[in-house]
Amino acid sequence: MVSKPCPFCQPKSFPEQIIRQVSLGYAKWDQSPAASGHALIIPKRHIASMFELTMGEMVDLFELLREAKYAVEQQFQPASYTIGINDGPVAGQTVGHLHIHLIPRYIGDVDDPRGGIRRIFPDDPYIRQLGASGA
Repeated sequence: MVSKPCPFCQPKSFPEQIIRQVSLGYAKWDQSPAASGHALIIPKRHIASMFELTMGEMVDLFELLREAKYAVEQQFQPASYTIGINDGPVAGQTVGHLHIHLIPRYIGDVDDPRGGIRRIFPDDPYIRQLGASGA
């Protein structure tokens, strides 16, 4: 079986998508955005899980997250953000290289944004309760 090269291990192969690079990571525009301005924050070291990050990588990635937010604001002016990590295949991770999603949110992009990422479990009793209580 031939394994495919990791699409996130070679940031030099997509220079036009890079927002910013630092020593331990980089931010780039998502190739298949969930919304206009969707960005990814990626460690340069090939690791699959957030729980494998060193403290230095965490600091760099969260600084990149802030810088990517600034770039998104300048270009797209979103109203809010959803920030997420799919950590493992069962959580929906399809690329085995850790990446943080910075997804801009716009007024009216969904009918009812309450519950945020909790809505990925629509049959969860908490979600039903949230809808009933208006929380």
